[in-house]
Amino acid sequence: MDKLLIGEIPYLDCYPFFYPLRKKFNQPFFQYVSGHPTDLNTMLRRGQIDISISSSIEYCQNSDNYVLLPELCIGSFGPVGSVLLFSDIPLEDLDEMTISTSAASATGVALLKIVLGKYLQYNTQFRSSWTEAEAHLLIGDSALREKILARYQYSYDLGELWKEHTGLPMVFAVWHVRREAAAEKREQLVALHQSLKAAVEDARKNWGELAEGMSGYDWIKPEQAVAYWKGIDFSLTSQHVKGLTKFYEDALELTLVETIPEEIEFLEIPI
Repeated sequence: MDKLLIGEIPYLDCYPFFYPLRKKFNQPFFQYVSGHPTDLNTMLRRGQIDISISSSIEYCQNSDNYVLLPELCIGSFGPVGSVLLFSDIPLEDLDEMTISTSAASATGVALLKIVLGKYLQYNTQFRSSWTEAEAHLLIGDSALREKILARYQYSYDLGELWKEHTGLPMVFAVWHVRREAAAEKREQLVALHQSLKAAVEDARKNWGELAEGMSGYDWIKPEQAVAYWKGIDFSLTSQHVKGLTKFYEDALELTLVETIPEEIEFLEIPI
């Protein structure tokens, strides 16, 4: 059986997917390729991997290339804990200010521009330089570390801000499947879907065990990791799809994307 090349993001939010997957639900044809979200997006476009958990805006920008794995995501209905805006200036005073953004997540940057530009109607400037900005967007482990360090007076969770303005969940990452892989490696993808669902269910039943077994995360306490994971939605429900569709519509309205898919297409999984 051909190898299934699986993109793996080395962030704590993906740990409940990949740690149980590797330890308990692995298959000999699973092959993992680690990378940051933007790097995995590039590899997906180039056909260097078959499937990846990746920035949700990637599907919006290149939906002709993908279908999505159903039932699974990284999202939140409220605070997500790791897509955060830090500043010593309160949010209500950030109009006309400059914000530094991270190149690690196109979804987080688009969400920030939507919240500030559409819902708060701020005229905000965005820069890659930290030193030239009054506020800073961080995502993933970098955001978690900064929150723990508490070096800024204010931090704002973009998942929470999205819910306040839309009443919907926010989907930060989805499982992108290249259409070629969907046609040529269907059996492997169905097996991965089953394994991922089992991995998440296993994680939910064993949060403490999962946190105690972490390697390379000495900067966060196990109980902090568990609290973080419990705030993440790993299941993609119909409400999450509504939130994702709204996010795409808002991105188009602000010309952050050129087009959006007419409908979100999923890999067909046998019942």
